[in-house]
Amino acid sequence: MKTVGDSKLKEAFIEVHDLQTALSPTLLAALRLVSVEAGEYLVTQSDRLTHLFFLVQGKLQVENFDVNGAHIVFSFETDFSVIGDLELFSQAQRTLFSTVQAVTDALLLAAPIEVINNHALSDPAFLTFICRQLSNKLLNSSLLHANGVLTAEYKLRKFLLFKIKSEGELIELENREALAARLGISVRQLSRALAQLAAEGIIQFKNKSLRVTDRQRLSAIEGNQSG
Repeated sequence: MKTVGDSKLKEAFIEVHDLQTALSPTLLAALRLVSVEAGEYLVTQSDRLTHLFFLVQGKLQVENFDVNGAHIVFSFETDFSVIGDLELFSQAQRTLFSTVQAVTDALLLAAPIEVINNHALSDPAFLTFICRQLSNKLLNSSLLHANGVLTAEYKLRKFLLFKIKSEGELIELENREALAARLGISVRQLSRALAQLAAEGIIQFKNKSLRVTDRQRLSAIEGNQSG
């Protein structure tokens, strides 16, 4: 993690994400713009929380290793999102729940936890802001668990329809292990679902590049919700 000494860029991110309405002048002044390179770890599970991070550009992978050593991907975070909000009010001495790694080069605003403790935890605007972030994460988590009874093909179709909205019909996918974990299915199930959609002429894919060739048929997912 490196400090980016560009005050104008820092102020631009603060304005774009309207942080001046949620953070006090003291907290805004304490923010530091930092960068992480693709593949670099931002924080590691079980470390102490030293900063609250605001992701303002790029993509991060949030993952956890359980006690048995299994690798579980929780989510992929894109701008704008907060890293460290789940730990902020925990009773475990603010030990980090997850490891966060940069999928792409990323920029973040970092707020020292000491400043948060002294100037933010009694600030209604800041607490309202954090509650909204936690609410969004709870909603996303609930939707993920609700999808547990859905087939792999259904989940893949829904995911591709979502990606089309932001990327168009040519989509760059994560590696299959990460995507399968994100969808809550096995790599084998994912591979079968990709092969099935390709066999039906709905998609074409090679390595990490996928093109949706029949968006209308991709949307016809009513019969794939269970089973």
